[in-house]
Amino acid sequence: MLITDRPDWKLRLKVDDCVLPKDLKEIKFIRETYNNDGELTDESTYQFFLTKRELINLSNALLVS
Repeated sequence: MLITDRPDWKLRLKVDDCVLPKDLKEIKFIRETYNNDGELTDESTYQFFLTKRELINLSNALLVS
């Protein structure tokens, strides 16, 4: 899922099921930075492992703030 798409940077979200334990989701926020020529200059990945309940709590907190 593409969250932000600007000429100088992008933020993507990727969610996958974990093999074990089965109740976890792997959440990745991937930030890409581009120069004036549109070339990728930097990429950072922030990885989290959350249960469904934790994801719901996170979503609710983001919507309320």
